[in-house]
Amino acid sequence: MAGSLSQTLNGGEKALKLKTLGTAVPIVALFFAFTQARPQEAVPAANSKFRGEVEKFAALPVPAPGGVLLVGSSIFKRWTNAVQDLAPLPVTNRAFGGSQTSHQLIFFDQVVPPCRPGLIVWYCGSNDIKGGKDPRSVLQRVDDWLGKVAQTDPSIRVLLVSVIRSPQKRRDGQMEAVDEVNRGYEELSRKKPGIFYVDVNPALQTEDGQSKTDLYLEDGLHFNVEGYHQMITLLRPAIEKHWNKKEPNS
Repeated sequence: MAGSLSQTLNGGEKALKLKTLGTAVPIVALFFAFTQARPQEAVPAANSKFRGEVEKFAALPVPAPGGVLLVGSSIFKRWTNAVQDLAPLPVTNRAFGGSQTSHQLIFFDQVVPPCRPGLIVWYCGSNDIKGGKDPRSVLQRVDDWLGKVAQTDPSIRVLLVSVIRSPQKRRDGQMEAVDEVNRGYEELSRKKPGIFYVDVNPALQTEDGQSKTDLYLEDGLHFNVEGYHQMITLLRPAIEKHWNKKEPNS
């Protein structure tokens, strides 16, 4: 009888092990499926193609605290007359061309804290869309970036500028993604204190929503001089409204 009981116990132990293993396998499989499904982590700053460009910022004069800081991609990077166009606002331009939202996260510490801004004007996300990134992942990275701003200094305000509905985006069938990101920017501005949104597209389109092609270079993506002038008609009033205000949602 003792042998029978021992066999029964051993059999039960084996069954328990098999049952536990059978439960563990799907959990492990789900874990690996989840980790594989997550977006790839951004490459380290040391390996980024923008490292050299960003490192040059350290050699530039440090702006007075509380000014207006432009960050983002080539629309701002190519705006070489931004300081003059927005004068007398105290503007510093730290955009770097071709960057995506992931690069703004990578180089946050080199771009934002040294400038000690009162207002950050953000234009980024266009290159993410051009590269086929999912709008939801774009918005998540922007939210992460906003979190870094808040950790650095909760008094810093951020003005999110709409992704431009350019001829290139229409040609490549990416207008829906552009609109989704812009709706997300507007939603972030409603939910987060000190975050604001401005849609500059009305100045760049006809009344029926078509791009004014005469405002762009041949690539259909970047502005010519008149394109910048048109953008400024909506952007400057928004900057003036939100820069150096005391009330978080004013």
